[in-house]
Amino acid sequence: MKKTESMTISNALYFEEVQRLLEEGKEVCIRVKGNSMLPFIKSGDRILLVAYQGEPLPKGANILAKHEGNFVFHRYVGKKGDKYLLAGDGNLVLHEYIAEKDILAFATRHYPTSGDETMAIDKPLYRFRGMIWYYMRIIRRIITVLKRRF
Repeated sequence: MKKTESMTISNALYFEEVQRLLEEGKEVCIRVKGNSMLPFIKSGDRILLVAYQGEPLPKGANILAKHEGNFVFHRYVGKKGDKYLLAGDGNLVLHEYIAEKDILAFATRHYPTSGDETMAIDKPLYRFRGMIWYYMRIIRRIITVLKRRF
């Protein structure tokens, strides 16, 4: 078996390259780090990104964006004025408000590390599932509080 080497680079350098490839019109597959998109996308899973070209975003789309100088991969859940509202699936409270210029890409496919089949997450059913999960935040918060108390 051929041994592969890996190296660690800064997030800034990594996403600079991701942006460059997207601007060239290429699809980019990245590995997700963190648990903000649980339960649907786990740390270590991969997602396929396509550059955002200003097309209307459907609610529930998974997008890569810049927020306060950092890169986030979260779900688009609505709009307030000219700001786009993002939320991580695993987050019970917080939102990010971003300008349209901060949207870099949207995800079209999800490659779970668990070996499950790849999923087309840009399809209406998957976006709908994500939005239902988002709208259940209040119920999820209540369950979390009850679990802590009992």
